[in-house]
Amino acid sequence: MTSAVPTARRVMPTDLPEAWHGAATWSTTPDGQQPWRVTPAHLERIMNADVDELARIPNGVRLEIDTDASALEVELTTTEAHAGSARRLDVVVDGELVATREAGGSVSTWIDLPSRPARVELWLPHAAPTVLHEVMLHGATQLAPAGPRGPRWAVHGSSITQCNQADTPTGTWPALVAAQNSFELTALGVAGQCHLDPPLAETIGRSRPDLVTLCLGANIYGGDTFSERSLPPAVIGFVDHVRRLTDAPIVVMSSIAAGPHREDQPNAVGLTQRQIRELVHRSVEVLQRHDPLITLIDGTEILGFDEMELLGDLLHPTPEGYRVMAGRLAPLLAGVLG
Repeated sequence: MTSAVPTARRVMPTDLPEAWHGAATWSTTPDGQQPWRVTPAHLERIMNADVDELARIPNGVRLEIDTDASALEVELTTTEAHAGSARRLDVVVDGELVATREAGGSVSTWIDLPSRPARVELWLPHAAPTVLHEVMLHGATQLAPAGPRGPRWAVHGSSITQCNQADTPTGTWPALVAAQNSFELTALGVAGQCHLDPPLAETIGRSRPDLVTLCLGANIYGGDTFSERSLPPAVIGFVDHVRRLTDAPIVVMSSIAAGPHREDQPNAVGLTQRQIRELVHRSVEVLQRHDPLITLIDGTEILGFDEMELLGDLLHPTPEGYRVMAGRLAPLLAGVLG
């Protein structure tokens, strides 16, 4: 009997697609593979250049493999989308973060692995559009897509869900909740662009979720998107759209606390963030009369008005703020699944 010979293996999305998670689709560019969190067909129906750019940010996109490789080699290019946001990638081995690497611009990086059978995850940058040039495993005699960690979870929201202020891809609150609860994450935070767009409901349904979380309100305030008259049917219609696509439990979370410049200052359509939060709550209560699988979470119970030190700009959580949010949300979301 001859033993397997260690070798270098290419594990791009075109080589091992079932090992890549979190992207709706991938496209081939002259330089490599481009992940899309929202399909181009759905983007065409949103008709917004900012959403197009956000869809190319691989927030939550990752490789999950079982391997005994001795090293992982990654080549990619990122472009800055949000000033000051970290451009880093993470490598997780058997649930433990073992390496974080800078990924600003065009980079090639090498990460040593334990040379024993292990679950290895490569998390792409969470706040910058990224093109993947090459991913190689060195010294591997075993290589297979990792089995599912647990239930599929799709989470949609604003920049507070995209978490541009997180230090690393695994430091966003959705990634932290997914790790704590063993969820398979589809992260659909879209900074500044959570406006109840119907094609995003289609994207959520396409991910075949076992659990859906919708974080609503922050961009509706900031974008003056809906009035007191139009917001309730828009919320109800969006949740109804998601429901038609999945029978999974749906959790709707209103906006976390913010500074008085948002909570008490009316926007261009005359609504404060407090009023928007109350309208979201009332809309969900209507839905709950007919759908027992809809849960409401008051965002101010996840990060409250007495915790402004966790909001770096009185709106976006700090890295510690995201950890606090995850610690409070993880047991609530686990409880929804029973």
